[in-house]
Amino acid sequence: MRLRSRGARAEAAPAEAAQPRDRATGAPAYDAEAPVRERPAPREAPVAASRRRSLAGRSRDAGAAAVGTAGAGVLLLARLVMAAASLIALLIALAVVLRDVDANTTNTIVKGIHEGANFFAGAFTGLIRFSGHPKRAITVDWGIALIVYLVLGAIVSRVIANVGRGGVLFEHRHRPAASNY
Repeated sequence: MRLRSRGARAEAAPAEAAQPRDRATGAPAYDAEAPVRERPAPREAPVAASRRRSLAGRSRDAGAAAVGTAGAGVLLLARLVMAAASLIALLIALAVVLRDVDANTTNTIVKGIHEGANFFAGAFTGLIRFSGHPKRAITVDWGIALIVYLVLGAIVSRVIANVGRGGVLFEHRHRPAASNY
């Protein structure tokens, strides 16, 4: 064991105190003469070229976007089907009301509404018989037609909308999340 003099300790103490030491190894924590390292650059957003490509050369996102767009178009078609069924039902209801209030059948508007309703609900005419009440028979028959158009329109539009929602959900599952870069 080597003994030091007090002077040697005094000279070495300030140099050792200036450098922090690693607790585990006892070695200096950093080298004062080593060049200063710069902070690493922040991660950049992925470039479109680095995305995974399919066989056709398009990115996977393009396929998901196409399916999502088609799904949105199918949802629009479902809304149009329900709107058409609702307008037909409204036409039939208006014709029933005009017939029940004894509207002037020679009027062009009334005649057009009755002809349009007869086009859509004509197959339902004569479905139910009421003896002595022809207005009541038309009201009930065309009322049934009105309900059938609304129910079938709702069912068909729901089926079409489910197909469209599947496309939109596919897009949401297969597109990457938006980045904040």
